[in-house]
Amino acid sequence: MFTMDDRDARAARMLRERRKELGLTQLEVAVELGMSIHQYQRYENGQHRLTNCPMRIGLRICLVLEFDPYDLIPIDGMIYD
Repeated sequence: MFTMDDRDARAARMLRERRKELGLTQLEVAVELGMSIHQYQRYENGQHRLTNCPMRIGLRICLVLEFDPYDLIPIDGMIYD
């Protein structure tokens, strides 16, 4: 079972890795999300927790970075890898 910290650290790592896989900069992702680069960096660095972000932001992140929301934030006891 994941703790909140484990899920947030995993999600932050996944954001960073996917962005790089897609060949995007943090600025490009932030612009697509309609937020400042500093706000996006906080999500990618784990300073803002994806598990607590507003659903509209989480879903926009999933759309831009091509994630299934269930892959990004697993439900306790359920991992969709």
